[in-house]
Parts: sequence; C-alpha cells; structure tokens
Amino acid sequence: MSAARPPACQTLSLTIRRARADELNACAALYERVGNATFTWRPKNWFKAADFLRFAKEEIVFVAEANGRILGLLSLFGPESFVHCLYVEAEAQGLGVGSALIAHVGRDSRHPLSLKVDEPNKRALTFYTKLGFKQRDAGDDHGIRWLLLKQSA
Repeated sequence: MSAARPPACQTLSLTIRRARADELNACAALYERVGNATFTWRPKNWFKAADFLRFAKEEIVFVAEANGRILGLLSLFGPESFVHCLYVEAEAQGLGVGSALIAHVGRDSRHPLSLKVDEPNKRALTFYTKLGFKQRDAGDDHGIRWLLLKQSA
C-alpha cells in the first residue's frame, strides 16, 4: 500500500507568478499537451496552442514554477474573476500545484473565483469541491455538459 503524498509545500518549492511574454509559447504547449491527454471525451487534438495564445491576450496568465520549470498554469479573465484555464503537468498532478495557483489568484481577486468544468472531468470536480467551489449553473458545449462553479465567499 502506498502512502498518500504530503502537501506540495513539503515536497516542492513552488513560485507562483505572472507569466512573462517569453513564456507564453511554453504555456501554450503545456495547455495543448495536458488538455489533449486529460480530456479524452473531447475530439482528438481538441486543444490547440494557438487557441491558448489567442485568449491569453485578454487574460492574466500565472505560472507555477519549480527548479526553473513551469509545472502548471492558470489563466484568469480578471474583470469576472473567471478561471479560464488551469493545467498542471501530469507528473506534478496531486502535489498541490493547482491548489497553489488557485490560492494565489484567489487572494488578489476582486470577487470569488468562478470557472467551468466539463461534467465528465470527475477528478477536476472533486478537486474544485475540496477547494470550496459550488455548482451555480450548467450548459452544453458541443454535446458535452459543463458545470459553472463558483468559490464560496
């Protein structure tokens, strides 16, 4: 039986900061790679780096970095405190990278954070529920049900 992993603060030395312009291509590649590997219910190659670069122009992109390597990213549409993207490298998932990104962005947000999650993404739903997000609405995107979640104030 394997032991549960300790929180990231005990295993990783993370820096959470705004992405620099010269890092956006690396962020876009992470988005494409992790998105396509994770969202198996979406069509093959649904996630495209070019899409990330397009919407990153209107959003604030944060990165989680350890030992000079970007392990995760969060893009925020600031006026609505809407988390558009949260992606973490596969080998860093479960180590607190996503939680650290949410906590960092949530501290400076004007409003409680909100986001959409595909209903088939059970792992993400569990993650966000543990962070205090509650369902506020639902809809459909290309035949896939999504849930609008909002963090409790």
